[in-house]
Amino acid sequence: GEKQVLRVARHPFRTADKKSGAGFVWSVRDITQQKLAEKMRDQFLDAATHELRTPLANIRAYAETLMLSEVPDVEQQKQFYNTINSEAIRLSRFIDDLLSVSSIEGGALALDRQSVHVDRLLNEAINKVRPQMDQKSITFDCTLPEKMPELLLDKDKLTAALVNLLGNAAKYTPAGGRIMLNVKISAEQLQIDVQDSGIGIAEDELAKVFEKFFRSNDPRVREENGTGLGLPFALEVARLHGGTLTATSQLDKGSTFTITIPLK
Repeated sequence: GEKQVLRVARHPFRTADKKSGAGFVWSVRDITQQKLAEKMRDQFLDAATHELRTPLANIRAYAETLMLSEVPDVEQQKQFYNTINSEAIRLSRFIDDLLSVSSIEGGALALDRQSVHVDRLLNEAINKVRPQMDQKSITFDCTLPEKMPELLLDKDKLTAALVNLLGNAAKYTPAGGRIMLNVKISAEQLQIDVQDSGIGIAEDELAKVFEKFFRSNDPRVREENGTGLGLPFALEVARLHGGTLTATSQLDKGSTFTITIPLK
């Protein structure tokens, strides 16, 4: 029942001695996936242009203001510096996403497993996203086990994956909403659930959210900045740990993303 794109071609029929025959050979190719890939690539280029142009313009504007005019108010100066810093961080994250996807496609993304305090890993990810949640007055609840063991994990990559999940939850949850982080650790596995009360994902789009460059057609999603690279990266990090990343969602009610990593 889904829309498909077909490419139809007609070629003259030729015999073994290369003489034209009495008919034609028709070929029909299904190029739906190719067209979808091209569409997502074009959407990514549009998003990438916006992701680069906007922070660069803000950095330039605030830097020129500080350079060309006298700003006696110290608090205003701090505000300008904070804006420049936040936009630079935004650019850095975008470049990190590009490099991560490039590593995934080239098969160069590898783990550096070390003994990690899980509570420190979680706190680092939470602290990176908390300002985004506080800005929208989002209630954040965190449920952790009483005992948090040390585990052999790639701390940097798993932290980055959690920042992507928590950041998406904050981005697509309206002001005054709620985000919950639930962590369960057993002898067999580590399970991390990121649940939100946000706009949710349509059923027909849920299976596509882990595709590179995919962005929903929901206008509320289009209003937010994004490249469609965070979830594919988080999925690859979970896969490299031998685990999974799954998603459940209801439109206008919220979404839950679950990372499961085996410990044996």
